[in-house]
Amino acid sequence: MMHSLGIILLFIPLATGSIFDQAVKGKCIPIDIELCKDLPYNYTYFPNTILHNDQHTLQTHTEHFKPLMKTKCHPHIHFFICSVFAPMCPIGMPQAVTSCKSVCEQVKADCFSILEEFGIGWPEPLNCAQFPDPPELCMKPTEDEITGGFSAPRLPTKGSSSSSSKPTGCPSDLVDVDPHDPKSHCAFACQSNVMFSTDNKRMVRSWSIWFAAANAGVALFSFLTFAIDRKRFRFPERCVFYLSLCIFISSLPYLTPLFIDAPIRSCHALGNGRSYLSIGTFDNSYCLASFLLNYFFSTAAALWWLMFSFTLYLSGGRKWVPEGIEACSSYVHFVAWGLSSLATIIVLIFNKVDASELTALCSVGNLNSIALLWFVIVPRTICIVIGTCFIVGGFASMCRERISFRTRGTDTSKLEKLMVKMGFFCALFILPNVIELVCQCYKFMILTQWTRMTIDCKQQSGACHRPTPPQAEIYMTAVISSLATGFSCLMWVLSAKTVHAWKNFIFCGMCSSAPVKVKPNRAINTSIARATNCSATTTTGIHANGDESSEFMETQ
Repeated sequence: MMHSLGIILLFIPLATGSIFDQAVKGKCIPIDIELCKDLPYNYTYFPNTILHNDQHTLQTHTEHFKPLMKTKCHPHIHFFICSVFAPMCPIGMPQAVTSCKSVCEQVKADCFSILEEFGIGWPEPLNCAQFPDPPELCMKPTEDEITGGFSAPRLPTKGSSSSSSKPTGCPSDLVDVDPHDPKSHCAFACQSNVMFSTDNKRMVRSWSIWFAAANAGVALFSFLTFAIDRKRFRFPERCVFYLSLCIFISSLPYLTPLFIDAPIRSCHALGNGRSYLSIGTFDNSYCLASFLLNYFFSTAAALWWLMFSFTLYLSGGRKWVPEGIEACSSYVHFVAWGLSSLATIIVLIFNKVDASELTALCSVGNLNSIALLWFVIVPRTICIVIGTCFIVGGFASMCRERISFRTRGTDTSKLEKLMVKMGFFCALFILPNVIELVCQCYKFMILTQWTRMTIDCKQQSGACHRPTPPQAEIYMTAVISSLATGFSCLMWVLSAKTVHAWKNFIFCGMCSSAPVKVKPNRAINTSIARATNCSATTTTGIHANGDESSEFMETQ
């Protein structure tokens, strides 16, 4: 069937002018084209530039489009093609009235890839540039595609404009969640191409699977490294243990395309058989699970990064020893897990969970710009900014101690290696997050335009004119950046000690071994150790040769 598409352009003459140009005074005649007899109108205009004064010739041309119609690449492909070759002719007002330009663009977006597979360009008679926009006369199909429903053309009257009339429903490529509620959403139809093309979706989902697998792999390795040798890691580096766990779990939803189809994990079905991308509903358990795994643990990861930078500042800047930080570790856990849970609960209460057209995964802010701003951009920005300030404060203190040791002639090579290692770790975490935040700001600006003309289209007066499609590459950059933070955890645990720990674990397992004396891990404390707890602090000294920093390097 599809092979016959290859001769479409050979048998369709190229139109040199718009089909709406009325060269001579015409008339309305009954439609005599077999494929177009089921249209919601019965009369077409005669003549026009495509008819060539002969409906028999037109019948031959439309037969070549029959294979494309049968693909059902768009719900209104049949109506659109027939409206081109047999435009409606209103009785008593003879003129050609065809589909609106927006209908042409929607059909082209879904069907052009099929023609491309056969090396065929978009036919000139279907050139969207020649189709009118409201308030000019044109037709636009409605939700009732099965019965052939369409929005009848309206004549502009004196003193009226397109902005003074309200649409009767959602655009044809959107799903009216509640036709009886004028304020209900116009949801994206499941597997439709509203903001992104099929190629964009295929590209992003392919890259996200590879990066998610790599990110989950290195994060899991980091987590297990902490798990098999917990005595080696104490605060503040123990925060990296929980950070790697959160990164691992938040990456898992991006691997679900390997096992679960997009409609199953992101769509919700209505009683009339139509389905749409989930928005503000919890009926899809896969969507809800995807949201919980992605949003809760990605938020927790940002907070554990903040806790790491805070405890690093306490250790390096305020001279707290690991025992003092561990005495207050319950507060650290409360902040990291508690605030993540609170944010997740608020999102669920306000029904802000929605699915992404690009990734087919559920999270927050995929279709709602306000939710994206307050539940993603603002919290992540706060964590990164405050955490960076703590990191700078801790590094500044370490630099002062390094200068002090050098003044006394103490070897600072191990301290310098520690600082370099921490610098790489912080850079590998901060840089992807900053890139993601920049892309999320771009996404916010896009949604402020698109939400009003798509999701909230029923609430707008006049036609919902779609803005320019967003750059899929920027959206993909945001996804990939969010799946690159696991490499910072890998940077932290990579050392000869890690290789030795894994070697012992693999070849010895849980066998008993002679007790090993483990020196206290005094993390970033390179000068004066201050034994502390949550209520009192006791100052202790350290050897002038800087043995504390050496002990930290030995344990790493």
